Amino acid sequence: MPQRLLQVDRIGLSAWAGLLTPENCQNLIAIGQSLLRPATVTDEQTGEEVAHGERVSEMAWPKRDDYPILQSLAEGIAQLTGIPIDCQEPLQILHYRPGGEYKPHYDAFASDAPTLCQGGNRQVTLILYLNAVEEGGETAFPELGLQVSPVPGGGVFFRNLNEEGQRHPLSLHAGLPVRKGEKWIATQWIRQEAYV
Repeated sequence: MPQRLLQVDRIGLSAWAGLLTPENCQNLIAIGQSLLRPATVTDEQTGEEVAHGERVSEMAWPKRDDYPILQSLAEGIAQLTGIPIDCQEPLQILHYRPGGEYKPHYDAFASDAPTLCQGGNRQVTLILYLNAVEEGGETAFPELGLQVSPVPGGGVFFRNLNEEGQRHPLSLHAGLPVRKGEKWIATQWIRQEAYV
């Protein structure tokens, strides 16, 4: 049963325990391992996926239709957030080795980004932690002075947009460097409208 551990109302940030079972976590890691490739970011000017020096990790973007666990997870996320499954982008599974990190960034796109035609902006983010990191790998919110430590099966949820639908400055966040061991997460971005 999920348990909320933290609530920060300014961006709806909440940290949770018990979102995934240990078996769910292992299954998602196994799916990720079979599909890993160097991580990219979406270029806000072109909408293309490009390598970026501030993101040091590997990623996998499995298709929901190929894995029953992904459909079940999507249904659970819709229930947790109250936002329809149709608004969910494909789940992204990420792997960070020692030294791996994602420097401070926003998940929401600029108001003129071409990718907005795929369902509007990313209104919320849910990061799911899949393993215990030996040292480092926290999710940091520099504008809030807050860090969330990875707890297997737990996660952190936050809003990316303000009331006007613009990128919220407090949603700036980072995946701090993994100092020892490895880090596996799954990230679910949810658009304002049905994702296409």
